[in-house]
Amino acid sequence: MDVVTSATVQATVEKLLASATSELSLLWSFKKDLRKLGRSLKMMDLFLQDAEKREVTDDAVKLWLKNLRDVTYDADHVLDEINYENMRHIVEIQRQNKMRECLNVFSFTPPLAFRWRMARRIKDINVDLKMIADEANTYGFQKVENYALTVPRVRETDSITVDSNIVGRQDDEAEILKLIINTDDLVISVLPIVGMGGLGKTTLARSVFNHQHTESHFAIRIWVCVSENFDVMTLFKRILESLGGNFQGANRQVIVDKLREKLKDKRYLLILDDLWNENREAWEDFKNTMAGVNTNRGNVIMVTTREKRVASIVNAYRDPYDLKLLKDDECWSIIKVRTFQDEVPEQFEKVGKKIACKCGGLPLAANMVGGSLQGSGVDDWVSVLEIGLSNLDANENYAMQVLKVSFDRLSSPLLKKCFAYCSMFVKDSLIWREDLIQLWMAEGFLPDNRENNMETIGNTCFNILLQNSFFQEAVKDEYGNIKYCKMHDLVQDLACSVSNSESFNAVEHSANDIPKVRYLAMEMHEKERQMFTKEKASYLRTLFSVSTSPDKILPWFKHLHVLKLLKRCIGQFAS
Repeated sequence: MDVVTSATVQATVEKLLASATSELSLLWSFKKDLRKLGRSLKMMDLFLQDAEKREVTDDAVKLWLKNLRDVTYDADHVLDEINYENMRHIVEIQRQNKMRECLNVFSFTPPLAFRWRMARRIKDINVDLKMIADEANTYGFQKVENYALTVPRVRETDSITVDSNIVGRQDDEAEILKLIINTDDLVISVLPIVGMGGLGKTTLARSVFNHQHTESHFAIRIWVCVSENFDVMTLFKRILESLGGNFQGANRQVIVDKLREKLKDKRYLLILDDLWNENREAWEDFKNTMAGVNTNRGNVIMVTTREKRVASIVNAYRDPYDLKLLKDDECWSIIKVRTFQDEVPEQFEKVGKKIACKCGGLPLAANMVGGSLQGSGVDDWVSVLEIGLSNLDANENYAMQVLKVSFDRLSSPLLKKCFAYCSMFVKDSLIWREDLIQLWMAEGFLPDNRENNMETIGNTCFNILLQNSFFQEAVKDEYGNIKYCKMHDLVQDLACSVSNSESFNAVEHSANDIPKVRYLAMEMHEKERQMFTKEKASYLRTLFSVSTSPDKILPWFKHLHVLKLLKRCIGQFAS
């Protein structure tokens, strides 16, 4: 089902409740209609709790969810306009009454035209919600009482610092170290590590990259994530950037000369993570240039890739290193690390070993399933085995199905909403903790109450997603606070999957048309701007714009909460 609808409705209910208890003068003009709107949304929220438990495949039910989500956003827009008008009024009064000691802002009556327009919109929304409620009864949804927007709690564990994926890879690590160190016969030796997504290729490469033998053997170590866009010039620039160089200007000769200066007479290890390139000419162009930059023997390029064809194109000096699936007992070892610090009780071990068999030998799957089981009772373990993992299909989407189980087990719609929003980031980008929390706040995802402010709740959500391995590779500052993290490619795909009705990332996925979504990341070139209509622009709440400012069409974005102008890469938040 549409997992983000529930959190959207609940967030708007919270905003209505906060508005109803405030003393903002403007709200009294709509007191009766807003109370009715609040009751209607609460009723929809009660229906949603039942709808969330069902496997929705009926197109009519999907349409019901879409209509509910759209009406909820309409209600949120109305509240924003009312609150904005009230703030505008207060600022205007303050300007006119600077010399007065007491300011009576509660005597304000909004303009008649504004009151009429807002009242009409609220009434229309209430009519739409009445129709949606009638349809809910038609589909047999039951009201689930006593439900509120809950703030999830962080479990008492230290799993953040555990990189369980390395379990079962000690022999692989030793073999790869032997291969890359004994390479003095060639200027550049290329070693591809090949395996399906979630198998731990990047984790293994990182372990080799940071190994003490690697540090002592190679004078320079370089790590570059390539992903799906293989561009030789961009690759040269990223290598130079990782070496602390700069590349003002776009002249290839200048960049290559700077690379030669940085790498001259130094043996290097270059890891190209997540390579997808199948263009042999582009690869030869890159490799031959690197061979000319440093002509000493013993340099190594290590490539991680899912595709055997890619491995054949990079012209390995030996056969590609095929990474194998983990054994079931190794998957069980990962789950144990994630769930128990001490000895595992017998009743958990019996179920846990069966769960490990369902992980398909994928360390990422075992890591995420284990994370979702932290602090759970044996009944929850049985439920994951008998319900969540019982109907998996043995196909290419097997890993995604297992990860979806961990997503479904997130403890609140709030967490699911916050995770789904991360579909905006491009793969392998740095996700800065404070910036992400501010984005969640700007979108109104995080409730603000007396017990916890929005920043505290945002930190809680971030830490839970990190504990459950939705985020990984966390980097801390000198005080032990997490600065940023990343998302695994498959987890990124999961975020895109669960949010596909609300977000679209045109930076990574080319499109002949811009869909009507709430959250959008795009390059904003002239061709893409021409794809926009005023209706599509009015839907947007978040826009990440790369390269240029959407100044020509910016007035169309009537309900924009977040506008992020980025120089290069979504997720690095370079303003």
